[in-house]
Amino acid sequence: MEPIASGGMAEVWRARAAGPAGVVKEVALKLVRGEHGARSDFARMFVAEARLAARLNHANVVQVYELVEEGDRHAIAMELVRGHDLARVVERCREAGLRLGLPRALQIGVEVARALDYAHRLEEDGRPLGVVHRDVSPHNVLLSMEGEVKLADFGIARAMGQAGLTDPGHVKGKLAYMAPEQARGAEVDPRTDVFALGVVLWELCAGRRLFARDSEAATLAAVLGGAPPSPPSAWNEAVPPALDALLLSALAADPGARPASAGAFGAGLSAIQHALVRAPGEADLGGFMRRLWPEPAPAPGRPEATAVRTAAATGPGGTATRTLAHRPGHSGRWAAGLLAALLLAGGSWIWLRPGVPAEPTTPAASAAAGAAPATADPEPMVLDPRIDPAAAARGEGRLSVSVHPWAVLQVDGRAVGETPQELALPSGAHRLRAVHPTFGAAEVEVVLQPGRHLSWRPALSREHATPAPAGDARRDALRGDGAGGVR
Repeated sequence: MEPIASGGMAEVWRARAAGPAGVVKEVALKLVRGEHGARSDFARMFVAEARLAARLNHANVVQVYELVEEGDRHAIAMELVRGHDLARVVERCREAGLRLGLPRALQIGVEVARALDYAHRLEEDGRPLGVVHRDVSPHNVLLSMEGEVKLADFGIARAMGQAGLTDPGHVKGKLAYMAPEQARGAEVDPRTDVFALGVVLWELCAGRRLFARDSEAATLAAVLGGAPPSPPSAWNEAVPPALDALLLSALAADPGARPASAGAFGAGLSAIQHALVRAPGEADLGGFMRRLWPEPAPAPGRPEATAVRTAAATGPGGTATRTLAHRPGHSGRWAAGLLAALLLAGGSWIWLRPGVPAEPTTPAASAAAGAAPATADPEPMVLDPRIDPAAAARGEGRLSVSVHPWAVLQVDGRAVGETPQELALPSGAHRLRAVHPTFGAAEVEVVLQPGRHLSWRPALSREHATPAPAGDARRDALRGDGAGGVR
């Protein structure tokens, strides 16, 4: 029916499944890209893992309904979760100036632990199936608008890893949540998933990343040989000693020192949450999701939208100016944040400390204010109000780019890879160009200030962006068209 998200390995579509007596059910259909499905080794493992995932039937697991094979194409029909992944929820908290709060963070942890414990204990004819998720991260934790917590993508990480396949730009994100034994390529077990969930919760509690660094090598070094993690209370004084101790035990380098099971870890989280909650609403996820994404009617006389000026590819020979609009109070299309976890893992920065939405800072943005919008794009350009003194001293700014559904990013004419991207750039003016082989391109000029963090989140669509020039658009975009100053 319509695309939800897309990445280098697969696409996710909102689809309609027809049943008997005219019953119609909407599902999410994950289609493996043809070049990968044609590989017999990957296809074999993908089919095996999809069949295993279809055995999982739990309230906190995204339900797999059916494996679809047609020629060299493989797809999975699965539960359609209307909501957003945890990475986007945390990002939205920062934009809206709201705190997720420890009780809600622990509620998420408890429910993910329940999903993992169920999967780890799964048996067939009395024989353990040995299910290990291997990719527990904020992008694979989905929160519905009703407050349900769902864990996605069981088994797909193993199929990709054994076939030597990873999404471009995805490895760094995976590394940041890997247990040391998994990062070394050693045997994994349920305690590997406990470690990954411990990383997710440490970051939710501390409001900062734990192992993620500016390069894959640095991230791997932090996971394998870095200093023991500091307690999250070092960054958030509201974290009680019992939670410090539980999370540090989950993050032990030695698997034997971690909680023995996801169930035991979840029980510990639940006990701490019960001690923290003073009012029922403090742990309510559904109400909080609706606070983050309200859809109020426009106020009388209020401008329909403010705009950011960008450029859209018109095909060979040039670009044409267009506008990406920010509609105040508008949640955007639900599909924009739906099941992105199934495709686009890792890399985006997580902040829980309150921030405020900021106006676009480029001269082009102010010039375009009041222009008629061409497409609804929630928060296309956001400036973090905080200043990083260390980055300011180096004369650097930070740039975050996340494109729906995805794109290859060029900075100053040099390709840096597929989105999402996190970059440290010299302060000053830079030209950004995001290219998708089907949805065209968006382009904008930004001015980075020393020590500031700027986020660009354009939305490309078939309706408002013409296809990129014929040929291998991804290869051409990755090659770039000139020298740049990206570090």
